[in-house]
Amino acid sequence: MAADAVQQHYTTGRLQQAVLAALVAAGHDPDALDPEALAPAEEFHTFGRQATVALAEAAGIAEDDHVLDVGSGLGGPARLLARRYGCHVTGIDLTQELCDVATDLTRRVGLADRVGIHQGDALDLPFDDDSFDVVWTQHVSMNIADKARLFGEMRRVARPGGRLALFDILGGPETPLHFPVPWAEDPSVSSLATREETRQLVTGAGFATRVWDDLTEEAVGFYQRLADTPPDPQPLGLHLLVADMATKGANLKRNAEENRIAVIRCVADAI
Repeated sequence: MAADAVQQHYTTGRLQQAVLAALVAAGHDPDALDPEALAPAEEFHTFGRQATVALAEAAGIAEDDHVLDVGSGLGGPARLLARRYGCHVTGIDLTQELCDVATDLTRRVGLADRVGIHQGDALDLPFDDDSFDVVWTQHVSMNIADKARLFGEMRRVARPGGRLALFDILGGPETPLHFPVPWAEDPSVSSLATREETRQLVTGAGFATRVWDDLTEEAVGFYQRLADTPPDPQPLGLHLLVADMATKGANLKRNAEENRIAVIRCVADAI
């Protein structure tokens, strides 16, 4: 699938203005910003902030870690890791607009010394071999067809003994998906690997899996809440990033209930 089509899906052309306006509407001062104020909009994945904390604990994130966040989006998880654990985080995302807004928000909450965001391609990471203690990715591979190259690049930049921290939506045994979903309006920019395919990709890239949690059942309730998104939601929320979240949430719930998708958390060691 073409990278420009994926970028187009995640580009609004007005995200910076929308986020700042939403902060003001929610009663926050963008020039004296509490990092927690961003929580409703900056965690663009199943379970939101809860999932980020759970993955960090499973991966054993520590103060002396240098973490690479592949598909860093608005930078929410990167900022949380830096604040909560004191580590340094480098984020990379394909979409320039997301990188620009993430960089601005990181500056506004005073974390620019510990979090850096770069525009780039996960299939051609602009980093040296053995650069990171943790390679972190949440809900990114669904837009990437060449998963062998993706996992290969993540292993290349991970130090021996480092960790892969993965939280992802996978394909289930039933097909096809019901569209639209948050990562794709139609099948043209969607590519899901199954559970078994993903296990093989992780192992084949040079990682040894030590945590594999299937969270699909628990995800159904979260997707129901997305489906219940009101037409006039609170100012700060995922609707700033994705239009028609109610329809997409309902499709996620249906896909999960019908075994068309799976939600997994994985931690693996670089060997």
